[in-house]
This record gives sequence, C-alpha cells and structure tokens, in this order.
Amino acid sequence: MIDLHIHSYYSDGVYSPKELVQCAQELGLSTVCLTDHNGIDGLDEFFSISKERGLKAIPGVEIYTHYKDRQLHILGYDFDTKNKALNKALKKLQKTHIPQVQQTIKALQEHGWNIDEKKVFDTKATYIGSATIAGVLKKDSQNWERIQKDFKNRKIIPITEIIGKYLFKPKQIYFESEIAVKKAIQLIKNAGGKAVLAHPGQHLSWEDEDIIAELKQMGLDGIEAVTSHHSWQEIEHWQIVAKELDVMITVGSDFHGYVPKEWDFVIRGPWDYFKTSDFEISFNEH
Repeated sequence: MIDLHIHSYYSDGVYSPKELVQCAQELGLSTVCLTDHNGIDGLDEFFSISKERGLKAIPGVEIYTHYKDRQLHILGYDFDTKNKALNKALKKLQKTHIPQVQQTIKALQEHGWNIDEKKVFDTKATYIGSATIAGVLKKDSQNWERIQKDFKNRKIIPITEIIGKYLFKPKQIYFESEIAVKKAIQLIKNAGGKAVLAHPGQHLSWEDEDIIAELKQMGLDGIEAVTSHHSWQEIEHWQIVAKELDVMITVGSDFHGYVPKEWDFVIRGPWDYFKTSDFEISFNEH
C-alpha cells in the first residue's frame, strides 16, 4: 500500500516525520511521500527514520499555485532535494507568507479575538497554515467560549469548520503564498522530479478538462485522482481524464492527523478509510 500525500508538523500536519513513519508502518504502508506545504524542511528527518524502519520514502512537496483565477496545488515527487532553484523558490514562498500571517493575526485581533503572534510563530512549521492559526485561536478559553456560542454550543467543532467560519467567511482574512502554476511545474521538472495536480476535484469542476490539458502542455506528469477529497464518482472521472490525456494517476490521502479519540468519531482521519494497493508507481528510493 502506498500514500503519496501526507503532511508533518513542518507545515500544518499534527505529527513529526518520525511519528508519521510509525503510523504508516502500523497501517501496513510500504511507500510514503512527505508533501509539506511550500517546504521540504522535514525530508531529511523523514528519510533517516524511514531508512531505519525499512519504509520506502519519496521526497515530496505541495506547492500552492495560481492559474486563471484559480488556486491549484501542485505536488512534486522524486526531485533533487538540494536543487538550488527549487529551494530558493520555496524559501521565498515561506518568507512572503510571514507578513500574510501577521496581517491575519492583526485582523483577528481587530475582530475581538485573543491571539498572540508569538504563539502562532512558536512552531516547527516553516510554512504556517490556516490550521496552525485556528489551533492557537481555539486554545484561548475566552475564544473557545465565543466559538462554542457561534456554533450553538456543539460539543464537537472540527478545526476545518473554525477555519472556514473565521478565516474565510464572511470576509477572507487569510491568504496563501502562491506562484504561477507553470513556474511550479518547471521548478519541479528542472529538479528532476514529477509534477502532479493534487486533488483536482477540490478546485476544478468536471467541465475543466481543458485546464488539465493546458497543464500537461506545461509539463504536468500526472493527476492525483485517488484521494480522500474525491467521491467515488470523482475518483472514476479523474482517472478517466488522466488516461485520456496519457498522464499518470497517483494516490494520496492528504493526511494531516487524526481527530482526538475522545471525539468518538468512527472515522478519525483519511487513513481509516483511504487505503489502496492497486497502484504501482516507480520512484527512486531515498
């Protein structure tokens, strides 16, 4: 079994690379790829632990991009992690994102939230995502009381709902640091890697096959058709699109972490239901 899309606490995942390797082995995965957002800082640790445990690890990254007024996520696989141009671009994305995070914190404070910039930046993450900000937000007792009131005193309020309500609606105050999709694809390809469109159903409709074809002209190698973000119908649709365009199909859960056990959810995370052994993808071992 393989999973080519997981996140560590070097972006907005919950677990360390070591903990991810342990989780992957407990689930019986044989090949995994760490794809943190706009950064590869956790890869050395990930490779080291994977080698010790006998798990095949592939270098990866998930780059935020824009194309035709749309946000698209491009996954990079099996590239040279020391490539100067790629590393420079990722560092620039991280640096550009810092004032965006600071502006988000300021906007939240202006809306009456208790949130300390030092606590937000007190993290191993080299790229601070919306989940990190929302996590700090809900840890404050006064904030939590306000959140519970807004959500009609529900016992369980997933972090994704908090993000949606306060960081994106009714007025978006959080933004990602992005580059042009063509540039992201070229950076990955020039570093010797494969460029894959992540969870297309999250950003594109079924009528957007022309966009995929245009991305292929830019060098796109594949589509993440099998993902926890897609329904079964979407999985089938995007596999058909991939075959029609003659690009590879990849498999990724987009695992960020499990919800707490005390929530008593039947499904605690993508790995609880997202498993596959039907795909063979050839990458070099690191």
